[in-house]
Formats: sequence, C-alpha cells, structure tokens
Amino acid sequence: MEVSEHCISSERSAVCSVSEWGEVLSSKINSVVVPSNICIGTKLSLYRLILLRILKLSSYKLKNRIAIWAVTRSGLISDCAEVVIVDLNEKDWFQLYSKKLPGILALPLSEPLRVLIFTLVGASGIFVNLLCALATYNLLFNFGYIANPVASTAGFETSVLWNFTLHEKITFRGTSLNRSLKSVLIRLVKYHFVSIGSWVTQVTLATMLPILLHTPFWLAQLTGILLGFIVNFIFGYIYTWSKNRIMQNYQRGVK
Repeated sequence: MEVSEHCISSERSAVCSVSEWGEVLSSKINSVVVPSNICIGTKLSLYRLILLRILKLSSYKLKNRIAIWAVTRSGLISDCAEVVIVDLNEKDWFQLYSKKLPGILALPLSEPLRVLIFTLVGASGIFVNLLCALATYNLLFNFGYIANPVASTAGFETSVLWNFTLHEKITFRGTSLNRSLKSVLIRLVKYHFVSIGSWVTQVTLATMLPILLHTPFWLAQLTGILLGFIVNFIFGYIYTWSKNRIMQNYQRGVK
C-alpha cells in the first residue's frame, strides 16, 4: 500500500519521509549528511515503540526497535547501504504525536520524564503539606476546632509554594517558558487558582471529619490532600505550565 510522502530536495538527491514525519524531517535534514543511498531512522525505547503502535504512526520499516522514516529517492528502501540513526527531542515527538492526538494529550506523552518529575514533586508536597499542617495544629490546639481550618490552610499554602518553586526550578527547567518576574507571578496565580478545589476539599475534611467521626486531624488532612492530588496534577500541569507551550509548538508549524 502506498503511503503519502513529504519530500525535500537537496543538492545530491531528494529525501522523502512518510507524511506524518514531515516536520521532523524538515527540522533534522540540515544536521544529517545525505548521500544517495541511505535511510534515516530512530532507535525507539519500549515506551516510544508502544506509542507508535497504539497511535498507528506509519514508517517505511520497523525492525529491532528502529523506525525507518526517511529515505533518499535514488532507489528502493531495500537498497539502502546504511541507516543513519537520528535522535528525536521532545519537540519532535510532540510534532509526531500531534498528528494523531490533540496537543493537550500529545504534550505529556512526548515528555514522560517531565511528567514523572512533576508527579514526584507533587508527592513531596503531600508530606510538606501534612507536616506544616500538623505543626500549625499543635500550636493552635488550645483554640479548639478553629485550629483545624487554619492549620489545614497553612499546610495547603506551604505545599503550593513548595511545589511551585520546584516545578519552576526543576520540572520545567530548559523549556520555552518566559522567565520574567511578571510571567512567573502569573503562573503562581494560575497555580493557586487551579488549586482552589483542593484547598476547599482539604479544609472541609480537616474540619468536619474530626467533628463528625472523631477522626484524628492528621488523617482528615491527609484524606483531603489525596482527594485533591489528581485534579491538582491535571490542571497544574496543563493550565499553569503547559498551555502556552502547546500553543508555541503549534505556531512552529504543527497543525
């Protein structure tokens, strides 16, 4: 079965790729010496291989975890004297996955390590939240149940600032995010905005569970933290740090 192709002419020959790999070819061709009888491919990790199959992304040939996605047009793919292996970066994978998925899904799939770091930072925030809330609760214990919402809020705000700082300095280091003070403050406001639901859940459970069920404060606080974790993860990653990056990638030519 014939596949649609994207071709670029060079001084020595035309180099063509499966159309889905067209933007990748355009971004990589200048860094590859292209004689008249070579193929261009990428060595796939197991993760990338599985995604390639699930998304049904085409290539000329897939063998031994090497996807051959470009070839010079001087002969057949079987005539290739050599396969040049080209590494792809996160932007390349985003361009590729965007052929099959909306950007909001393509971006996290293109950067699994960043998603893992984002999750680990969020998990560390759980402990920061709980420790700060317990410390504040112990200080305010003599004030009765009023200590619960105050301590819960203190834990929440501390964990938000903790997570935000680590995401800015570690998780999204090396990305195209604007690092001006204004942009950082806007992201901080956004992060607080998407965390409102988590804060309401935490304070409500930390206050009501001890009253209604005589639950220890730490357990009520932890329950509220865990319930808000998933929502915080989804909206924090997408809305606070990734929405602009998705738009920037599309503006570079991903349609």
